[in-house]
Amino acid sequence: MITSFNTLTSYSINSTNKENRLFPTDSTLLSQVIQLPVCCKKSITVPWNEISHLEAISNYTMFYFKNGKKLLVSRTMKEFLAKLDTEMFVRVHKSFAINLHFLTQYDVKEEMFVQLNDGKKIAISRRKKKDFLEKTRNYFGNFMRKEMN
Repeated sequence: MITSFNTLTSYSINSTNKENRLFPTDSTLLSQVIQLPVCCKKSITVPWNEISHLEAISNYTMFYFKNGKKLLVSRTMKEFLAKLDTEMFVRVHKSFAINLHFLTQYDVKEEMFVQLNDGKKIAISRRKKKDFLEKTRNYFGNFMRKEMN
């Protein structure tokens, strides 16, 4: 499966069970939530593991969820990333941040992209490449160590 992350430039994550793919099912992770303001001083509570990726659109943030729905919120992505788990969410581009749980494939050598489990491809910027690789190694490395114990 994985030989070494040090020489890895392109990687596919395959699994037969989509709900249980390479994601820590620790109860503390599943219970972590974020409040998203919707309108009229009302907000909704969303678990972190339901968020597929975020897109910055000026001073707004578009949240994409695993069920295919999306929500536009009138706050910057930077504000939300400060509240989300920095090990699980990584900014891959000025306008995009992804949840590593939904990562199925990436290439940092030729095409410079990540692909999510819904098939969406998002470009990785040259400036974010190093941080992306580091967080990916940590995230999947920690998960692999937990699975082996």
